[in-house]
Amino acid sequence: MSKARRIIGMAAAAAMAGALPLLAASPAQATSGDCQNYMRNLGYNVGSGVIGACDLGEGGFIGEQGCFARMIQLGVKYDDAREACYQAARD
Repeated sequence: MSKARRIIGMAAAAAMAGALPLLAASPAQATSGDCQNYMRNLGYNVGSGVIGACDLGEGGFIGEQGCFARMIQLGVKYDDAREACYQAARD
């Protein structure tokens, strides 16, 4: 095996080892932005009411329930509100 091939092989192995932590990282936490994007993708107008509900949803289980209640008050369908608030609250 030539010296150049060994160097390339070692460089490739080093690059893979450096990339492994990035590939194995845990998924990002959901945010109010995920909730807002979900609503936007369903065709809802994402104004201050939806943004406020999504912000509230980031507060864990209790926040998720408050988010859901606000979404229902805004006229959002039950299933849409449930999923949007889940998107804001999930870890």
